[in-house]
Amino acid sequence: MENGVSEGRSASLEVRERVRQRGDDAHLCAGARRIMSQTPSDDKYIIGSLDTGLQMLELMLNYDTVTITEIAKGLGVGRSTAHRALKTLENRGFVALSSAGRGYVAGPKLVEIGSPRCLDPQSRIRNRPILNRVLDETGESVHSSLLLGAQLLVVDGRKSRHEVDIGRRVGMVAPAHAMAGGKMLLSLLSDDQIMALFPNEELLRLGPRTLSTRSALMEDLRDIRKRGYSVAVQESERGVNSVGVLLSGDSWRDRMAIVISVPVERGSWEELMSLREQLQAIVDEENRRLEAAPA
Repeated sequence: MENGVSEGRSASLEVRERVRQRGDDAHLCAGARRIMSQTPSDDKYIIGSLDTGLQMLELMLNYDTVTITEIAKGLGVGRSTAHRALKTLENRGFVALSSAGRGYVAGPKLVEIGSPRCLDPQSRIRNRPILNRVLDETGESVHSSLLLGAQLLVVDGRKSRHEVDIGRRVGMVAPAHAMAGGKMLLSLLSDDQIMALFPNEELLRLGPRTLSTRSALMEDLRDIRKRGYSVAVQESERGVNSVGVLLSGDSWRDRMAIVISVPVERGSWEELMSLREQLQAIVDEENRRLEAAPA
């Protein structure tokens, strides 16, 4: 399954670069100032250190990575104060040190409780044209999904017109490690975040080819990061093959996976790669449109 691995720069790396550019110091500090402006500071009952920690969590909900310097500058606190607050949040699992060693990312506790913005009705309405276009151009079932901790939630979808079809799975919640969409979204997390979400080596098996160990999952996620798309061949269930790509967003709470799923009769590797190319072209166009849209 190495076909297509070297096809240009991977979508996930492109997204990371775009987020890094968007999340520069000035942008993050402006976000911090907006948070501070919404916080009353003259109440004698406010605990300063707790307030600082809560503002940090708000930043972590909106940015992929933040550094001690960015937090200190943005929130108007000393570096030592920012460092102690981050260490406290890290100890409780709300933030984690970036695997790159620079800055902090959302920890497993925050990932679990941070409601994805793409769950709101307006986001579903905005994404419907993508699903409609994928269905029109490929003729296959397509779904959008998002990550909720170690689970994948199917948000919306369109059913193919074929007599033999997988059906519409809207509202389904399933283990992310067994789904193409789940693996696509998990690939955006660091190894430390994956270890925290999946503390046990053994993973639940759903289909005949489900990745049943954390080690196998992490190896697959490394491949997905390189090539920019995910594949699940009878991993979610017997008789179903899927391919997924990433619909980008400003931060981890905005991103969704767009997945085409087909019965194995129409899901050979060559057919999956053809569907992947069509899907990627549609989603890339939508990602460019989102980037060009005013903030």
